[in-house]
Amino acid sequence: MDNLATTNLSATSLATTLAVPFAAGFVVQRFLEILDPVTVKFIKDPNTKKTVLGLVSLGIGLVMADAMDLRMFHQLLGSTANDALNNWLDYLATAVFVSGGTEGFNSLLKFANYKKESTKAVADGRQPQASPDAPPAPARLRA
Repeated sequence: MDNLATTNLSATSLATTLAVPFAAGFVVQRFLEILDPVTVKFIKDPNTKKTVLGLVSLGIGLVMADAMDLRMFHQLLGSTANDALNNWLDYLATAVFVSGGTEGFNSLLKFANYKKESTKAVADGRQPQASPDAPPAPARLRA
């Protein structure tokens, strides 16, 4: 399978690939915001409520990925494999992405920006900086 670094995705095709999963994630996020006050009446434990809402969002993500034939990673990786296992894994991964609401999309944008800056730094002969979300290196590894 090709990897994202070797796939020639233009900004337009990337935006097109991510637009529907982002919109679906937004729908899931809004639905959970509406459902949240209702669940408080039935589920008192915050950890149980979080687990239940997480499973609901994953279920909605699976239904949306299947119903709308969303195979986001298939497109991002430029995969031509069309076997049942690859499709199932792609639906599952896309459902997880969608179930995260806009948070998954924001994380993906941060990663893409980091990769762009890292590639630019390497091209300019500079040392790439660590991602701001990355944990600090252990003291024994720092210069």
